[in-house]
Amino acid sequence: MSAPHLSAERTALAWRRTAVSAMVVGTLFLHQALGSGWRAAAVAPIGAAIAMAALTGACYLRNRGLRRGRYAHGGRVIAATATAVVVVALAAAAAGSLEPLP
Repeated sequence: MSAPHLSAERTALAWRRTAVSAMVVGTLFLHQALGSGWRAAAVAPIGAAIAMAALTGACYLRNRGLRRGRYAHGGRVIAATATAVVVVALAAAAAGSLEPLP
């Protein structure tokens, strides 16, 4: 049977992986915005990049809290993560519909 601190360690590592993934996705959206020449179509990728930056910060703070022994329920962080994912999915759909195909 695993100790409670080991499950918190696994959860902290999962939050760290989520933060790294959010940074990568945010960078890809910024690349998309730069490639579009800062036209009106760049608004959706920039919004998605901002949402990913906020998600990265939330994941980092949750990771740090778990590593410091603060095992409180992360309901707000989980809700913020779900909201950020929905916002980014909508922004990606908007960017895909606004950006002309090559």
